[in-house]
Amino acid sequence: MNGNRIIVHVLIKYNDEYLIIRRSKDEDPYPDCWDIPGGMVEYGELPKNAAIRETKEEVNLNVIPTKIIHEDSNLDKVKNMIFIRLVYLCELNDSIENIKLNIEHSEYKLIKNIDKLDNIVPFLKELFDKDLK
Repeated sequence: MNGNRIIVHVLIKYNDEYLIIRRSKDEDPYPDCWDIPGGMVEYGELPKNAAIRETKEEVNLNVIPTKIIHEDSNLDKVKNMIFIRLVYLCELNDSIENIKLNIEHSEYKLIKNIDKLDNIVPFLKELFDKDLK
């Protein structure tokens, strides 16, 4: 086993809605799918700090992670690694008007639930099926 890697994501609540972003068509994995900001924790970086950094990089917003609301993990047999995902519920410490997407994403929306969306990353359904309060 090569080790474990931690992936962090953030769910930003704003006026009873949640920020979601669409992955660009050339992103791998899950091209053109709806997702939430996130990415890999770098070596020596705390997961909470990675959540703040990834949110700034991907959507240009400053957030305050308040609690972990989801955890899952999987074994990637090809890479011989275990990937652990942590999702933080975050408060917006910024103006929603400051959203600026990086090249990895093509659009964003504020939604109450994901019922009417197609093409979502697999873990989002499980996340939105939970009580997000």
